[in-house]
Amino acid sequence: LSKWDRKYWTTYKVLDILQKVFYRSNPAREAFVEMCKDDYVQSMTFDSYLYKRVVPGNPVDDVKLLVNTVASLVRANALRTGEAASVTFGNREKETVNA
Repeated sequence: LSKWDRKYWTTYKVLDILQKVFYRSNPAREAFVEMCKDDYVQSMTFDSYLYKRVVPGNPVDDVKLLVNTVASLVRANALRTGEAASVTFGNREKETVNA
């Protein structure tokens, strides 16, 4: 197991960072969807899966991606209104009437 951990550590780290940044809220997930529409992101993702490692990118395109990603996160958070809607199962109105 440690052989594979050493071999794929970079891939695990990148996926961990993506999860921590983009799966923390609905606006962050919206920014992730926006980021995934980018041709450069799709190309890097395809190549990484194809070669089973994080492939090196073009530094200029990486900076553009960083700027666009930060802009997407800011834009998504700016569109956020108040608290996030809670998920309920069943009819909340009935719950309060029967309580």
